Amino acid sequence: MGDAPEDSDPGRSARGSDTSARSRAAGRAGGPANGQGNRAAGKAEAGKAEGGNKRNGNNGNGNNGNGNNRNGNNRNGNNRNGNNRGRGGSSGNPRAGGGRSGARSGGSRPAGRGRPGDGGPKRSPASEDGADLTTDPPRSAGVGPATADRSGERNEEEAARANRRRAVTICLAPGVITGAVVGTVLAIVGLAVVGAAVFVVAAVGGFVWLWRRAPRAVLRSVGAAPSDEWEHPRLHNLVDGLCATMGLPRPAVWMVASPVPNAMAVGRDPRTASLVVTSGLEESLSLVELEGVLAHELVHIKRYDTLVAGVAVAAAALLAPFLGRQKASDRVHSLVGWGREFSADQRAASVVRYPPGIASALDAMARAVGAGAQWPPGTGRSAPLTRWLWIDPMAGAPAGGPIEGNLDDTRVRAAAWALD
Repeated sequence: MGDAPEDSDPGRSARGSDTSARSRAAGRAGGPANGQGNRAAGKAEAGKAEGGNKRNGNNGNGNNGNGNNRNGNNRNGNNRNGNNRGRGGSSGNPRAGGGRSGARSGGSRPAGRGRPGDGGPKRSPASEDGADLTTDPPRSAGVGPATADRSGERNEEEAARANRRRAVTICLAPGVITGAVVGTVLAIVGLAVVGAAVFVVAAVGGFVWLWRRAPRAVLRSVGAAPSDEWEHPRLHNLVDGLCATMGLPRPAVWMVASPVPNAMAVGRDPRTASLVVTSGLEESLSLVELEGVLAHELVHIKRYDTLVAGVAVAAAALLAPFLGRQKASDRVHSLVGWGREFSADQRAASVVRYPPGIASALDAMARAVGAGAQWPPGTGRSAPLTRWLWIDPMAGAPAGGPIEGNLDDTRVRAAAWALD
């Protein structure tokens, strides 16, 4: 029988068994410790990465589940919008939450500038050069033409209201005074009721007659005739353009046969207004000068200066037999208002936006004062009373007279423009 082979080195076998036993024991004892250490290290690295993401503003709404910051767009360790890519910790697994945050293109979103709806303030759209498009651009502190036009329109509305009140007063005055005198006399003789009736009839009748008949009476007194558009195309074309600019209905254009360059306007309101021009004005002035004169007269129409002018002349005509023509003419000047021609010059210049035009026209009319023609034109009894209705009220006046303090004097107005 053969003998079983024996270990040639019984000591080595014993040492090997002992080593294996110690290894298994160490494995059972050290395995849990090593696993806990690895997990602890992974958690520490994950905490660092999570803290870094929070500091960089990538933890939207504070939700970080399983290493995935969904609202902050950090899925599987990748911050897409913030352009941060996370790298795994000791195990290299992005889902473990560990790793460092590195900037892909410009780093994470700055704090406080989150998306709309994520709790942060909304970003304003910007142009390519970085300018904010949601804010209004700064406005100039200067006063432009539009602002000046609005201011001029407000002044014209206020002047129109004041002129209507003045015209009503002027129209009532003659009838009220006449009715009061007659009514008082009748009351003294015992006819108080009749006197009261006479007072009312005189006041109302005088008002209606002056209000409705005054403009036509002025036109007849100066000998005005309707202007034919085909005979004076330049004149009518300028009137049409200026009316469109000033927002006025087109007035009736009348012509006075006189070599003296002059113009005026009368009428109860812009719808019934009449623009009167002499033949000498159209023939002697250039286009820009004529435009300035017409704008001046249209300003009178818009301000209701024409309403006051007509009733002032009609009322002064009733007083002329008692006061004389010169004093009655001065009365007209006070009723229409001192300085009204100077004020209309200023407004007309702002309408045409070419002050040299009106300045040159005034200078031409001032130099034409000694033309020797009859002025004011016409043979009517009220014609001499219309002097202060014309744009050049000094036409026909003695040359070299005093001009101090009279802003309606054509020479004063022309000199004022020369100073600008």
